[in-house]
Parts: sequence; C-alpha cells; structure tokens
Amino acid sequence: MGHLALELLPGPEGLEDDEAQEVIATAALIGSDAAMEVIRRFRHHPATGARYQLARSWQAFDTERYMEEIIRQLDPATFLPVVDAAGLRALKALGGRPCIEVAGPFTSRELLDSLHPRQITHLALTENDEIGSLDFLTEFPALRSLMLVDCPGVGSLAPLAGMPLTTLTVTDRDRVGMPCPDGLHLLKHLRHLNLQVPLPPTGLRALPADAPLTSLILGHPVEAGFSALRHWQQLSALQLRSLTGAFTDGAWDTLAHLPGLEDFSFGLAAGETALRIPTGLRLPQVTTLSAINTAHGPLAELSHSVAAALPAFPALRKLRLYGLTGGTIALPPLTGLPELREVFLSYLRSEPAPELPPHIELTRFPRPRT
Repeated sequence: MGHLALELLPGPEGLEDDEAQEVIATAALIGSDAAMEVIRRFRHHPATGARYQLARSWQAFDTERYMEEIIRQLDPATFLPVVDAAGLRALKALGGRPCIEVAGPFTSRELLDSLHPRQITHLALTENDEIGSLDFLTEFPALRSLMLVDCPGVGSLAPLAGMPLTTLTVTDRDRVGMPCPDGLHLLKHLRHLNLQVPLPPTGLRALPADAPLTSLILGHPVEAGFSALRHWQQLSALQLRSLTGAFTDGAWDTLAHLPGLEDFSFGLAAGETALRIPTGLRLPQVTTLSAINTAHGPLAELSHSVAAALPAFPALRKLRLYGLTGGTIALPPLTGLPELREVFLSYLRSEPAPELPPHIELTRFPRPRT
C-alpha cells in the first residue's frame, strides 16, 4: 500500500510550498527506501516549511544515510532536532551543525561532548529538567541565539552576560507558571527578546536598559515598568500578547513616543473582553498591526478589539488577524486607512465576505484549497 502511495506523490515541481511540506511528511510516514528517494527530490527545496520537515524526518530512515544524503545538504540555518542519545551520536559523527534543537533531559556534559560547541550559533533546549546552570554555554563562543523551552531548573541568565548573544527566547509551553530566570539586565547585546514566561515584579525594568533591542515579544501581562520602553528608541517590532487594564493610558503614550516602531501586535489576557485604548491616541509610525486571539475568546471580541484599535493606526499598510481557534469573523470597516494594502487572516474566515477595494490583497492561512 505504501509503495502505491509513493507513486502518487508529486513534486517538487508544480507544488505550493505547503504541499511540498505535506509530501515530505507523507513519505516519512512510510519510511521505506523508496520513500527515501521521494525525500531526496526535495532536499534543495527553498521553502522554510519544506526544510523544517526534512530536518524532522530523519528518524524515519537509516540515520547514517539520511544524515549524509539529506541533512548535510540542508541550508545551515535549518534547525536539526535531536531527541535521544542516538541522535546526539549521529550529530557528532556528522561533524555538527550550527543550528540545533535538543529535546529531553540531557546533562550539560552530554551536550558538551556531542554538539561541537565552537560551531553552534543557534541552540534550542526543550523539556530539560537536568540543566540548572548555564555556565556550560561559555564553551559556545559563536552562540548568537538561545531558546529555553520548559527548562524549569534554569534560575539565572548571568552566565551569558559576557557572551555576544543577540537573540533570547524563554518559554513555559507546558510548565505553566515557570518564572523568568534572573539576570536579564546583564544581557547587553540582545536585539531580539521573546519572553513567554511571567515578568519579574519589576516588569519591564528587569530587561537590559542599554541593550539595542529591535524586537520584543511578551506573552504575559505587563503590570509594571512601562516607562522602560523609552530605553529602546530603536525598537521596530513589539508584541504584547496579554494586555490587561493595567496597561494604562501612559503606557500607550510611551508607545507613541517610539519613533522606530513599525510593527505592533496585541492580544487580550484571559478574562479581558475589550481593548482599552485612549481616545485620540495616534501611532502613525506603525505600518503593520496584528491582533491575536491569545485567550481563545469569542471571535466577536477580536473583531471589536480591532475596530477599537484601528483609529490609532492611520498609516497601516498591513493588517493581520490571528484567530488561533478557527471560525468566522466580521471584519470591521477599513475606511480611513488610505495606505492599507494587505489583510491577512490566520485560521479565520471573513463572513460576510469583505468588499475590499482592488488595491487591497486578502490572504488566508491555511491557504484555501480548490
């Protein structure tokens, strides 16, 4: 049956990027030598999703062959996932990769012995209860990006202070309530910071005031230190996924005084039903606005929040709505936005169908299939 299915798999020519990713995933489910030949056809595919799927399919095939014929050919910027000791051994034999995601309870010694530390530029550690100190990362001199996902033992970021780290993500995906590690203020080279954990009591004042931050993503409510945003005049992208009533008029005014802010995203925290935004507020520097249904609330509330926000962003060129749950939404009136060119809906359908002028492009994700 699998052999017959493989004969029906097309591409890569003539496929959309998402279709290429699905073909790779299907071949990996079959996992035979013939499926490997299908995989080989896609190893130079330029789409990020296809490369992502190639990197995550290696366990379905002979490890040595897959590493040599597929992984070695992938763009070095593609993350390679490792979930067990066999994967670490295969990675070591391959000679390493610059972008690695390691999931599971590996010790720092196991990582140092297997990862070719001097060549790693991007490292993601996921679901790791073993690592308590990040001291071992000083052996990674080229490390520029670090992601910590469900690593509850990490209590301090201080060991990273002397490193040229420019990107940091800390997430409590499955460990709700995991605190933010101490020492954020010491990371003076950060340009991109993504915190999906509660901020310390000092709020934004816990962040490095002298870091050249250009993008900041905060997944939990911000309840203190709003004025600290003024430290980052070069901030171009800001995402506040869980706004509450504690985000005051003064906080909004702080946003208005960030001259480089081009991309702003917001969502409401659980229990919040309406966006509170000051009457008369204007952020003409923002050209991309995203609204995220963070709390998975009724989509009518998302629509109302967007309608409340739009007057504050008169120069929008891109409007993006993320439903997260799927469903229908009534787009608010988009009049008064003469620069608007793109409307993007993720896991949403607009009903009734919007009557958009021809110069505005409407895009949906997932892509509608005909």
